[in-house]
Amino acid sequence: MSFVQRVRAQAERHGHKLSYTFVEDRRGELAERRLTFAEVDDRARSTAAWLAGRRMEDQTALLLHPAGLEFLTAFLGCLYARTVAVPSPLPQTDPRALERAEGIIKDADVRLVLTDAANRDMLAAWLREVGLDGTVECVATDALDLPDPGAWTEPEIGPDTLAYMQYTSGSTSEPRGVMLTHANLLHNENEIWRAIGSPEEGVGVGWLPHYHDMGLIGMLLQPIYAGGDLYFASPISFVMRPALWLEMISRYRAGYIVAPNFAYEWCAARVTDAQIAGLDLSSLKFALNGAEPIRPSTLRTMVRRFGPAGFSEKAWAPAYGMAEATLVITATPLGQGPLVRRFDAEALERHEAVPVVPADGGAGGGVELVGCGRPITMTVEIVDPDSREPLGEGRVGEIWVRGGSVARGYWQREEATRDAFAGRTAGGDGPYLRTGDLGFLLDGELYVTGRIKDVVIVNGRNLYPQDLEEAAREVHPALGAAAAFGVEASGEHVVVVQEVREQRLGGTSAADLARTVQGELARAFGVPSMSTVLVDRGGVGKTTSGKIQRSRTRELMVSGLLPIVHAELTPGLAAGLTAGSAVGAAAVDEGG
Repeated sequence: MSFVQRVRAQAERHGHKLSYTFVEDRRGELAERRLTFAEVDDRARSTAAWLAGRRMEDQTALLLHPAGLEFLTAFLGCLYARTVAVPSPLPQTDPRALERAEGIIKDADVRLVLTDAANRDMLAAWLREVGLDGTVECVATDALDLPDPGAWTEPEIGPDTLAYMQYTSGSTSEPRGVMLTHANLLHNENEIWRAIGSPEEGVGVGWLPHYHDMGLIGMLLQPIYAGGDLYFASPISFVMRPALWLEMISRYRAGYIVAPNFAYEWCAARVTDAQIAGLDLSSLKFALNGAEPIRPSTLRTMVRRFGPAGFSEKAWAPAYGMAEATLVITATPLGQGPLVRRFDAEALERHEAVPVVPADGGAGGGVELVGCGRPITMTVEIVDPDSREPLGEGRVGEIWVRGGSVARGYWQREEATRDAFAGRTAGGDGPYLRTGDLGFLLDGELYVTGRIKDVVIVNGRNLYPQDLEEAAREVHPALGAAAAFGVEASGEHVVVVQEVREQRLGGTSAADLARTVQGELARAFGVPSMSTVLVDRGGVGKTTSGKIQRSRTRELMVSGLLPIVHAELTPGLAAGLTAGSAVGAAAVDEGG
C-alpha cells in the first residue's frame, strides 16, 4: 500500500464528516476555513493532474506556502502525482532563510516552486535576483485553473516510492535532504496512532510549522491517516498569543496535541490568570512533548498553572524522534504520564546511569532526566560509538535505531548516508541508523542525555551542554536562550553564551550578572575555567525550529561576530582568542 491509497481510502470512508479547519485569530474572534476529507482529496487529485501535465513525475518541487490549507492540498497533490515534495519555510526578509531556500533549490535539483498567490510575486522577484529564474518556475497553486479531479490518473506508487524530502534543521551540520518513502510515512503514522491509543476518532489541535517533521507528520498528516478532525493555526499566531492554542483545545474539545518543550514553557510564561479562568482543558488526554530536551520543570509548571483548568499530569507524553526516522522513535503511551528520575551526576560524566534514591523520601540530589518512552515497534540499541559494542541497560552510549520508519538516506550524499544509515555493531548486526544522540535504556525506558558532537570535554570530564544551559537560565529572569560549548585556547575552556533582556535587569548590571552566572556554574559543575558571554536577543544561533546551534554560536564567538552585551572570560581564554576578536576586546575592556 502507498500513503496515497491510505488517504484516498480515508477520504472515501469519511467523506464530508471529518475535516481540516484552519483557524485565524482576528482580534479575539476565531475565523475558520474548512476542507472536508473529500474536498482535500478532490483538490489533491486536481493538483496532481496539473503536475502530471507538467511532467513532474519523480521530479522535485519546493513548497513555500504560509500556514494554512493550501499547503496540505499542494503536498498531497505532489504525492498523488509521484512528485517529490520538499516542504520548506517561506523565506521573506530573513537573509538566512533566503540563503537556505536557495541552497535547497540547488541541492535538490528543484525546477518548480509552489506557493500561494500572496507570495508568488515576491518569490519570483527573489529567484530573479539570485539568477534562478531561468531554471526554476514559481507557481501559485491557489491561482491555477486546475483540471477536474477526474482527470487524475494514479501513477504507479509503491511502498518504496520516494514521497518527499525533509530537510534537516541543521542544528549540528549543514541541512541535508532526508529521503522518506511511502512505507516510511505509513509506518510512522501507525506508530503515532498506536501511541495515542489507536482511537477510532479524535480531535487534534495544533499550530506547528508544516515544514518540520513534527508539524507535518505529527500534526498535519496524522488525522487523515487515522481518521479525525484537525483544527490548526499558524505558528506566528501562537507566538503572538499562546493562549490561542489553549482556547482552541478548550473550544474544540481536543484529545491530543504535539509540540516541543519550548511551546509549553511559552504558554506557562505568557498565558495570564485571566485567560486561564475561561479554559476547560479536561478533554486533553495526550500531550506529546519532544523534538528538543524535555525539562522536568516545564512538566511541573504546566500542571501547576493549568491543572485547575483540567490539564492532567497523566496527559504528558514525552517522546523522542528525528527526521531520519520520519518522526517518532519512542513515545510514552496514552495515559501513562511522564517518568522523571534522578541520576548521579558524576556517574553520568562516566557514561553510567546510576539512579539516586533519596534516603529521606525528599527530592534528593542528582540530575533529573525525563524518560522519552519506549519503542513501539522500532528497535533501539545503545552502542559505544567508538568500539561499536552494544551496551547494557544503564550505560550511556549512542542511540542506534532500526525499523520501518528509518528513511532511505540523504539526497545525493552517499558518504553521509553510509555514516548515518549503515551502522553495524562490532558483531555485524545491522544496519542501524546512528542518531548522533547519547542516551541510555533503563527498565526499557529511553533517556536522552545529549548529542555526541555537543558534549563538552574538559579536564577529562564529560559535561552535557543542556545541563549547563538550564542551570544558567535559572540564575536571573532577564536571561534567555543559552548555548554552552567547549573552546580550546591555551587549554580547555567551557563557555556559556546567553541572551539577556537588558530591560529586565532591574538594579543588576550586565557585568554583575555575567559574574554571577560564571560563579554559579563554576560552583555547580566544579569547573573553574568557566566563561560567560551575555549577548542581545537573537545572539544565540538557532535553527528554524528553535533548536540551539551550539557550533554556529561558537564560530560566531571565535570570529568576533556576536552582539555582545558583556563578556566575562577567564584570563586563559581571553589571551587565547584572536587579537581581533570582539569577545577578547570586551574582556580586556571590562578587566575580565
